[in-house]
Amino acid sequence: MLDRKLGFVVGCLALVLAGCGSDGSGTDPTATGTSDLRLASEATTKPMDSTSGTTPTTGTTTETGVLPTKTPTSTSTGGTTTGTTPSLPTTVAPYDPSALPVIGGEPSASATWPAWRKALSRWQWKQIPGTDLSTVVPSPAVPGALSARIDAWNGLAADTRTNRLYSAANGGHADYSGNEVVELDLSGETAAWRMLRAPTAAASIAASDYTKGAFYDYYLDGRPASTHTYYALQFIASRNAIFKFGAGSLWGTGNESNWKTDAFSIASGDWHAAGTWPDAAPRGGATGAPVCKNPNTEEVYVATPAGLKRFDPSSGAYTSVAAWPENSTAVYARACAVDPVRNRVVFFGDAYRVPAGGLVYDVASNAMSRISFSGAAGDITAQNYHYAWYEAKIGRFLLKTASSDKVYSIDPDTYAVTQVSTTGGASVPDAANGVQSRWQRLPNLGGYAYYPRSGSGIWFLAVE
Repeated sequence: MLDRKLGFVVGCLALVLAGCGSDGSGTDPTATGTSDLRLASEATTKPMDSTSGTTPTTGTTTETGVLPTKTPTSTSTGGTTTGTTPSLPTTVAPYDPSALPVIGGEPSASATWPAWRKALSRWQWKQIPGTDLSTVVPSPAVPGALSARIDAWNGLAADTRTNRLYSAANGGHADYSGNEVVELDLSGETAAWRMLRAPTAAASIAASDYTKGAFYDYYLDGRPASTHTYYALQFIASRNAIFKFGAGSLWGTGNESNWKTDAFSIASGDWHAAGTWPDAAPRGGATGAPVCKNPNTEEVYVATPAGLKRFDPSSGAYTSVAAWPENSTAVYARACAVDPVRNRVVFFGDAYRVPAGGLVYDVASNAMSRISFSGAAGDITAQNYHYAWYEAKIGRFLLKTASSDKVYSIDPDTYAVTQVSTTGGASVPDAANGVQSRWQRLPNLGGYAYYPRSGSGIWFLAVE
């Protein structure tokens, strides 16, 4: 009993120290209702005025900071939307198993690499020119700062078939209100972001405010509200869509989150209508929740307060698979990754057992158990908001922390942690507010795309 109480204290302390991603108040982020309480002053930027399009230096300020005001006309309260919203597509692409990768490994695609990739040696970093998201500027502007699309606790998704990266509805809190969807193709000699869908017009953007009972999971045009996406974005090739598994901090006070499952269709160039896909859980506790995808099956594991759940892209349904040994705060803001060889999901950290603790879910036995990391374990467990993938080419996990060019290899059997020796990365900056899912595996390019912070653009690490 003493160990359990001590673990709870350690877990709460970890949440308090985690920054904007925690509530900073010692409250349990897994509680329902108004969870993850934060101040607008914790946001990376102050919001623009919704009518002038400029960032205010003065205004009506309360203890929650400067927020735009808008009279609610369509409010989602407790997960139920009232009012009238426009019709969006409900037809989804049929499940296509031929889009899944070949089980048993991916052959090298070096013959198709662009010259810049062919010039790289194994474990060499390269900054890709022209890949900063600042080149994409919505017109007309919407409230918030463009840099927040990366820096404000946001992630990316990747279509490994086409070497394309996606940003979708990235922003949230008091940082950025835009829900645009943007794509970057790294297959060619040059690369540039292009907008697939512009953001919701400023007149239809509504700020969530739990104190008024206003939860705008969707803007007035029916499209998902901007949010801190953390780990939520995952590309599902078998559905040809960018999926968003929850919203950690909606545009507004930053104290509103949800477990909505939303998807942006690449074919139609628009979001599926609200309710097309089931919710992963009731509202609450979505901030910084780990989400990871099996690269072979595209099943997605989502760390909800009620337990670990698995999303099946074929059926479009969730299955509850395992309970947490303590509760979901154990893995708050910590990477998870699927080992498709051993059929496991590994969580790289456990707030109740610092500094070397972790968790593993074994699919075959349907059991969650505790593990311990060794070697340079403290280098990864001491940080929040890192990200990892199982790298089939070396048979180990590769985890990126927020620190400069540092990458760690984790043995999937012993959980021994070793820093990887890389070259060319002396100028890789520290990540802004963590890595989130901005560390994306691109097997057809034989490496990883990494976006540390706004202004840096994409850095690429070759692993073959």
